[in-house]
Amino acid sequence: MHKVWFLLLPGFLLADVLGVMAVFKAANALRKRRHRLAAYGVRLTSLQGGQVVGSGGVGLATRLPPPQLAGPSNSLVLSGMPDGVPVGDGSTSMQRLRAWLSNGRRRLRRCALLGSKTLLPLMPRIRLGRPRTSMPPTTPVADVQAPAHFTTRAASRGWQNFDANQGVDLALSWIEQDCGRQFADTVALRLRGRHSHRYGKKRYRRMRQECLSLAPRIVTLHAWIEAHLSEKISVAAMAQQVHMSSRSFARFYRRETGVTPAQGVIRLRLEAARHLIETSELPLKTIAAQCGYGSQEVMRRAFLRSLRMTPLEYRQRHGPLDDPSRS
Repeated sequence: MHKVWFLLLPGFLLADVLGVMAVFKAANALRKRRHRLAAYGVRLTSLQGGQVVGSGGVGLATRLPPPQLAGPSNSLVLSGMPDGVPVGDGSTSMQRLRAWLSNGRRRLRRCALLGSKTLLPLMPRIRLGRPRTSMPPTTPVADVQAPAHFTTRAASRGWQNFDANQGVDLALSWIEQDCGRQFADTVALRLRGRHSHRYGKKRYRRMRQECLSLAPRIVTLHAWIEAHLSEKISVAAMAQQVHMSSRSFARFYRRETGVTPAQGVIRLRLEAARHLIETSELPLKTIAAQCGYGSQEVMRRAFLRSLRMTPLEYRQRHGPLDDPSRS
């Protein structure tokens, strides 16, 4: 099991820390469903142990970090500021922190500063190795290069820098490194609420429906749906493609993907529309027709409902056009 250590300092980013924990919890739930074994062990620690007060005055209970990290698979997230004030090399808290990191750095595979950029110059250099995972050999492991948050300065020291509100990005990027993009995509789709659409600065938009299930019939069905998005697609028509009755197909699809067939079609339409907006200069009206929306207004409502932005706003943020106002 890969251990993820949180070293919390006073003033840590509460929402981000809780967000990271929620992502790893979702990854463990998915892993247990498929392989009956969790992938990550999350540990909350602090230099003094006990309760540490974070942003907003809310505290979390922590334990003292172990004197020596065990095993080859350990990742560290450091968030907050010692004593709640800027520190220098001579502070007691910083001396203890540097001593612990120096002692355990050979066991660390990834280190991240979450909203604690001012600490980077004070951190010891960490020689990072390739993250190891307890996922089965059949699980694809991405050969991921250093994320966008690895600035030259941070990379030279072996640390990743993540700003506030990017805790989910951090967790998803690590899961992608360990378990492959398909697994990370599935975790992202299962997060409750408004989950991240990026890994760091890399926009995270290509969440295809195949990641919800490895069942060959589902993959084949989705390919057929994508080829017929401009048409009206009924449950009966989908059931016919997989040679099942409508009732049996509805149960099968829900069991394999976690959504109804109608919801699956909605997501595939949205995915296709997003892809065309990102990669083409087609008018939004044409994209709406090609993706099976009755009109441009229907597509607009679908984008607002799922992405909380209009297609035009999405094009302005992610499209390739020099003139983002074109519609």
